[in-house]
Amino acid sequence: MDIKPLKKESLSEFVVAQMKTLIIKGELKKGDKIPGERELSERFEVSRASIREAMTVLSMQGLVNRTNAGTVVTSDFIKIIEETQTLKILLEETSYCDVTEARLILEKGMAELAAKHITKSELNLLKKHLDLMEHAAKAENMKDFVSADIAFHRQIAMASRNSVLFSLYNSIIFLLFKAQTQVAYEKGVMEESAKYHRNIYEALKNSDAELAGKEMYDHLIDIKKRFNYMVKFDKLREGA
Repeated sequence: MDIKPLKKESLSEFVVAQMKTLIIKGELKKGDKIPGERELSERFEVSRASIREAMTVLSMQGLVNRTNAGTVVTSDFIKIIEETQTLKILLEETSYCDVTEARLILEKGMAELAAKHITKSELNLLKKHLDLMEHAAKAENMKDFVSADIAFHRQIAMASRNSVLFSLYNSIIFLLFKAQTQVAYEKGVMEESAKYHRNIYEALKNSDAELAGKEMYDHLIDIKKRFNYMVKFDKLREGA
């Protein structure tokens, strides 16, 4: 009998799942304002830090928009959520290296398309994310770096103007968040990664599709190599 052990969810993952359920059921609709951190913390009986992390994930997935005035549901995304959940099940047994290979295919093409379609306002947003990454790298603030990193890539996905590619990317963004957190722990990775992102930004700014694709490819190959090293190192350590 094939019985798998129960996987322990983090408190933030629990909140994310519950919020998605409310959106799917229609109890939270597009335009609805979500209660503040303190109220949500009391309702879910979790820390405000867990609520903030959950809202970050939902924001990266395009389900909510966080502003100074509060957090608002941006779309019902019912169909996309169902597809995302299906993909999540399929990817649960997938290694981070497999996720990185999927990124190679998706993001190289999206970077090339973005170079042709990106607007001045989108470039300004991209520059803002880049500045946050570089600042976080200098401060050795891994959490802020990863958040800005994923926001940078998601902005490129949106600028590609390809709804199919964007939906596919959006469906694995939570896995990317977890994967990037592990890679960013390695000493010197944030500074090196920021350089790759600077090169990608410059290529997009110059509308150079070929160079944008190349810089994105080189960046993701570097991540893939680091994942492979981590896996190999862990195996060697286990065998020691």
